[in-house]
Amino acid sequence: MESGNREKRRLALVIQYDGTAFNGLQVQNNGRTVQGELENALHILTKENIRIYASGRTDSGVHALGQVVHFDCESNLTLERLCIGLNGILARDVSVQKIYEVDHDFHARYSARAREYVYKIYNHPQRSPFMQYRAMWVHHSLDTGYLSETLSYLAGEHDFASFCKKKSRLENTVRKINSISVHRDGDYVNITINGNAFLHNMIRIIIGTSLEMFRQGKDPSYIQEILEQKDRDLGGVTAPAYGLYLNRVMYDPDLSSMTVSFGDFQESSK
Repeated sequence: MESGNREKRRLALVIQYDGTAFNGLQVQNNGRTVQGELENALHILTKENIRIYASGRTDSGVHALGQVVHFDCESNLTLERLCIGLNGILARDVSVQKIYEVDHDFHARYSARAREYVYKIYNHPQRSPFMQYRAMWVHHSLDTGYLSETLSYLAGEHDFASFCKKKSRLENTVRKINSISVHRDGDYVNITINGNAFLHNMIRIIIGTSLEMFRQGKDPSYIQEILEQKDRDLGGVTAPAYGLYLNRVMYDPDLSSMTVSFGDFQESSK
């Protein structure tokens, strides 16, 4: 099945995972990780030592609906066999949704043109056991209009030093938020943020700051003052990791345009 002389091909996977039991995505000395689980499954299936590269790291507790990873392999297994085989090996809290054969210059991280995250808030006076480790519980009524106006000040390219871990200030803290929206769906408030890239804990600090401002009755424009000061101490608390979902990663051309793929619904032939 494998040959050390076989020409390698590059494959991209769209994966989902429940981050509750993971110590984040990236392999580390201690703790279970998404990368570790996936690389182990690939080794079992292909008998190769494969290293995967992700579109971005997710911290412990953060979930993914559309994380993208790529890897090179010599295996001649079909995409269908790879996808179904990996899902048969992987634990139930991580799965491969789609698989694509891509060009060798494709990179899950560096080829991405945008990333979209969703932060989920369960907004109800009483807690729900179904939302434990799935959404942040806020028991007082939230004003989505207020949140929309507050977060609108963060759209565009800015220095987000006030909204990241202090150690991140050693790097370039300028990022661009393409769009940011707030939508209520019954008892749930979903905040969707699309940007070119994000700093460590950036989204969770943005969410925590906006919710703190609402509780304190601050004017929505106050978040702009926090932004301009470039001082993390002026920002609010960091919202819980379990409310954050990596929703999708965008590429140009889009992965769905790849001619060799498995996982999308195929139009039935008649």
